Amino acid sequence: MRKRTFLILTVLALASGVVLAQVAPAADFLQNGFQFLFYHAVRLEETLLRRDVNLLALASDEFTKAVQDPSQRGEALLMLGLIYSSLQRPGTALGYYLDFAYDQPEDPWVHALIGELYAEMGLLDQAEESFRLAIQASPEGETWARAHYGLGSVALERGEYPAAKAEFELAVAAADSFVDARLGLGRALYYLGEYEGAIETLELAQLLAPRSISILEQLALAYEAAGRAEQAAHVSSRLEELRRGN
Repeated sequence: MRKRTFLILTVLALASGVVLAQVAPAADFLQNGFQFLFYHAVRLEETLLRRDVNLLALASDEFTKAVQDPSQRGEALLMLGLIYSSLQRPGTALGYYLDFAYDQPEDPWVHALIGELYAEMGLLDQAEESFRLAIQASPEGETWARAHYGLGSVALERGEYPAAKAEFELAVAAADSFVDARLGLGRALYYLGEYEGAIETLELAQLLAPRSISILEQLALAYEAAGRAEQAAHVSSRLEELRRGN
C-alpha cells in the first residue's frame, strides 16, 4: 500500500508542476535523473493529467546539473549522450561522449559509441578512427564486437565489400547473436556475389529477429539473385504482411 501511495503522490506532484528534485536531496541530481528516466520508460506521461509534462526533458535537466558535480560528472555525461542519441540528435550526443572520453581516459570503450555517432553523421574517417581506438582498448568482448561491426559498416558504406565482410565476420564470431552484424555480413556477401553464403547468413539472422523488415528485404534480394524465385516470393509476401501490420 505504501508503494502505491508513493506512486500516486509522485504522479500528482508531476501533474502540478512540482518535480522530484524538490523532494529528493538537492545535490542528488544524478538519482533524480534516473528516476525521471524510469518514469518515462514505464510511460508515466500517458497517465498524467497534464500532457505538457516531459519526463525526458526533466531527466536531461537533472543530468545537466549533475555534470557540475565531479563525483557525478562521468555518469551524467554518459546519460546525456544516451538521451540525445535516442532523440536523434547525434551532434549533441557526440559532444557529451567526447567530454566523457576526455575526462575518463581509463574508459576507452566509449569510443565505440563515438564511432557510431560519427558514422550516423556521415563522418566516416572519424568513425573509423574511433572504432580502431575502441578495438585497441578492448581486445575482446561486446565492445570489440561492436567496434568491428562499426568498421564493417564504414567499409560497406565506402563500397569496400571484402573489408566489410572480414569485419562483420569478426563481429559475428565474437557475438553469435549479434543480429545487426549478421545482417551486415549478409549484405557484404550479397554485394560480393556470394549469394548462397548471404542466404545462409540472413536465414540465421531471421531466426534471431523474425520480424525484421531489413533482414527480410535483403533475404528476398539474395533469393532472387540466386535464382530461388519461389523462396523470394514467399519472403516478399511475408514482408507485405509485416508492413500492413505496422
